[in-house]
Amino acid sequence: MVKTGVFLWCAPRCVATAVERSVRTLQNGKVFHEPFLTLFYYSPERKSPRPACAQSLQAFSQSSYQSVSKMLQQQEFDGKEFVFIKDMAYCVEGKFDIFLEDGFKNFKHTFMIRDPKKAVSSLFKLSTNPELAGWDYFDPAETGFRQLFELYQFIDRHVHKNPVVVDAEDLLRFPNEIMQSYCEAVGLPFDERMISWQPGPVAEWGPCTAWHDEVMNSAGFLPPQENTGEPTDLPPEVVSAVEECLPYYKKLAALRILPKQR
Repeated sequence: MVKTGVFLWCAPRCVATAVERSVRTLQNGKVFHEPFLTLFYYSPERKSPRPACAQSLQAFSQSSYQSVSKMLQQQEFDGKEFVFIKDMAYCVEGKFDIFLEDGFKNFKHTFMIRDPKKAVSSLFKLSTNPELAGWDYFDPAETGFRQLFELYQFIDRHVHKNPVVVDAEDLLRFPNEIMQSYCEAVGLPFDERMISWQPGPVAEWGPCTAWHDEVMNSAGFLPPQENTGEPTDLPPEVVSAVEECLPYYKKLAALRILPKQR
C-alpha cells in the first residue's frame, strides 16, 4: 500500500529530471514522469498550440486530466510504498483544484527552481533545435515560472503549509545535504547511493531523449557551471522572458531549503 506520495513541480530546464533519476535509485517506489505534460501537448484537452503528430494524438486520445488524476490517487501500485511524480507546473494551470481531491490529501508538493538566466536560455537553445528536440521555435509561455509560483501559493494556502523548494544551484553544489533534507521533509527514505546512478536511458522518458541527455549520460549530479555573466547572444524575446521570470524565481528562492551547516 502506498504510504507516501510526492509531487515535484518545476519549470523546464530546472534539473528536476536529475532529482527524478535520483529517486529512481530507491527501492519499492513507483515513479511517474510528466503525466500531465502529455495531456497538455497530446490529449483531447491539449492546450499547447504546437503541432503534434497523429501517432501521439492517437496514443493519448482516451486520456484526460480526470483519468490521470484518478490513476495517480490509487492506493496500490503492485505493493509499492511510495509514489513520486515529476511534472511541469504550467501543464496544470487552471487545474489546481485537482489537488484538493481526497486521494491527494496526504501528498507532499515540492518545487524545483533554477536561475532563469540559465533555465530559460537552455530552453531557448533546445526548443529551437528541431534535430534534437523536434521543436523549431521558442514559446515564452513555456518558461513556466509564473505558474510554478502560483501553484506554490495554491498549495501553501489550500493543501499544506510550507512546501519544500529546492534550488538547482544548491542541489548541484551540495547534492548529499540537499537530497537528505529533501527526503526527510517529504518522508522518503534517504540513501547515499541516491547521489549517483548508472548512466543510460530510462524507458519512461520516451524516444525524444534530447531533453534528458545530460542526466542519461551522467553518473550523478554534476557540479554547476561557473557563472560567466549575463548571456549576450539571446534574442530580445528570450531576454524579456528571463526578466519576466526573475521575480517569481526570487520569491521562491527566498523559501528554498539550504544545505545543512557543515
